[in-house]
Amino acid sequence: MKFFATLLGLLTLTAAPVLAQTTTPGLQALDDSYGFRGARFEADTSAFKDLVLAETAGQTRYYRRTSEPKKLGEADVADITYGFYQGKLSVVLLKTRGAANSRAALAALQQKAGPGKQNSPFSQRYAWNGKRVHLSYDENALSNDAVIILTCKKIKQQEIKRDLRTRPTTPPPAGA
Repeated sequence: MKFFATLLGLLTLTAAPVLAQTTTPGLQALDDSYGFRGARFEADTSAFKDLVLAETAGQTRYYRRTSEPKKLGEADVADITYGFYQGKLSVVLLKTRGAANSRAALAALQQKAGPGKQNSPFSQRYAWNGKRVHLSYDENALSNDAVIILTCKKIKQQEIKRDLRTRPTTPPPAGA
């Protein structure tokens, strides 16, 4: 009996490092990456050498990276755009075209961040809500094109607070 207990203890000790090295997909992995492909949220635009301005919307400027590989897992990605709110990386937008690419992108997201939350089995909409990062996948039911949005929660909260402070609190007078 003493031999069996010793053997069981040795097996447990040798298996522990293997179990500790396996990482399961989930929200922690999403929060740990804190960005996309090495582009970390809250990084300044000056940290990137290959940005080309795509458009401006309010305090956010959207850029594309000239050296960006247009793949996500097995999916071909039609567009990848990086949004910088007040000069800090705050959002990454990816667009896919067609069912095969969209579903392959979804599979890559699920491999990284887990299954996600799907509110309706009738729509291809998933959300992952980490402590620091929010990720969403929204597939158009007719075209099967998808939009993937990766958002820094900290900067998004700053943006919302700023918008609330600058928004008028009383309605404009009638006839104005």
